[in-house]
Amino acid sequence: MTTSYSEIQATIRAKKERAEMLTIRALAYLGEQCVIEARNRSQEESWIDQTGNLRSSIGYVISHNGRIVQISDFQQVKNGSKGKQTGMDLAKELVQQYTNDYVLVVVAGMNYAEYVEAMDNKVVLASAELFAKKELPIMMEKLKTQLAK
Repeated sequence: MTTSYSEIQATIRAKKERAEMLTIRALAYLGEQCVIEARNRSQEESWIDQTGNLRSSIGYVISHNGRIVQISDFQQVKNGSKGKQTGMDLAKELVQQYTNDYVLVVVAGMNYAEYVEAMDNKVVLASAELFAKKELPIMMEKLKTQLAK
């Protein structure tokens, strides 16, 4: 039995593409869960939407080796079109700082997001960050299992 070089290359390429697809899917799932954690909160835990810009500025970007491969929808709330664009722009800018491997960047793009957390004692991204730190190792183990199949 013989296997040609091109068949070996095709098999390697297929395995690599599968690994990339599963990794991006896992990061997108984690990103979506972080966005849900940050955006969908009770009034007691959250801030009051006056313009919708802060909530609209929450989203994520995934890159692989410096190339953006997925962007969340940065769903607009109320009249928050400025927040939607600001969040998307910030996420794209931040992800460009990482040119190796896979990167998931989750943002609240309005410049006052940190102020809302600090001064108003409301959660914007802090709980999403804690969620991601807890879930990432679990997600990576699941991904390793999937890739071994």
